[in-house]
Amino acid sequence: MKVLIADDSPVLVTALRKLLEQSGYEVVAAMDGLEAVQRFYQENPDLVLLDIQMPKLHGYVVCRLLKEDPAARHIPVLILTGRDSAEDRYWGNRSGADGYLTKESMGDELLDAIQSALASRALSDMGRVEPLPQSLDESDVLSRVCEVLDRKLFEATIVNDIVGVGVRAMDLESTVSEALNIIRRILDFEAAAVVLPNERRLLARFEKTLSVGDYDEFRSLSALRCRQFTTADVTVDDLHVALVNGAASEEMVDSSTGIEDKGWPSFAVAPLWSRGEVVGVLVLGSQRDEAFSDTTDRTLRTIEPHVASIVDSARHYQKLLEQEARSSLSSLFE
Repeated sequence: MKVLIADDSPVLVTALRKLLEQSGYEVVAAMDGLEAVQRFYQENPDLVLLDIQMPKLHGYVVCRLLKEDPAARHIPVLILTGRDSAEDRYWGNRSGADGYLTKESMGDELLDAIQSALASRALSDMGRVEPLPQSLDESDVLSRVCEVLDRKLFEATIVNDIVGVGVRAMDLESTVSEALNIIRRILDFEAAAVVLPNERRLLARFEKTLSVGDYDEFRSLSALRCRQFTTADVTVDDLHVALVNGAASEEMVDSSTGIEDKGWPSFAVAPLWSRGEVVGVLVLGSQRDEAFSDTTDRTLRTIEPHVASIVDSARHYQKLLEQEARSSLSSLFE
């Protein structure tokens, strides 16, 4: 097992090297953040020990850079630093680090943390293909940093738009409609929906007129994905479909033979977790091969908690409206 140590202290690197080599690990070292990224892609280590305060690139930036790369994110990164404030631990977690240790933890505690991180990686590493070694110069690394920063700004803007939907008190269908409209600005799909297992509802948005076969298959796939993420035994016959993009259903589904079935070769799914349960399942369908990429998955992971929050709030808001309506009707007959 190979461990990359990234720290600008020669004394600490020497001590860590001795500790790890005595425990059977192969060690490579980097003295600044830029070199840490370059050595990572040259050496393909099994684990990274990363300091925070380093020249050229901050440790948090290095961690984010590695964790944003689909070929590298499975490699455990343990932050090993002399800083121990709540703020530092928070940013360590937000940067994607797999663990946070202080330099007082050197010794058995550090070795235990390394073994635990490697064991966790092994459980999720079945069939993974290791990335080929790469030689990156300084401009390559800085270009990747700029891409990550641009991506984070983009994600923050989208999240802000979605959170803005939740600020306005709206019924469930209007909330889902606005959320899918925002998602449509950043992801290409022919069909999207939020499946609500408890309500047995499919709130759908279609970007084109579908054949009956494709419409039925989309409903079936949505019900299947819902069963995969929830305990609700939802079947396609259970789901009541409501369109939330303002078009009449007869305009969205063509019962004639004029439209051929294309199927859904690309299908992306995100369970919507809120308050410890899956309140819905977001599904996206495309009739193009390989329409959804790692970038799509990353975007869905970013927006999922915020979409879940506004959908759950709208569910509760709608229940309150229904309760008030029932109470008002009851009072009329008293």
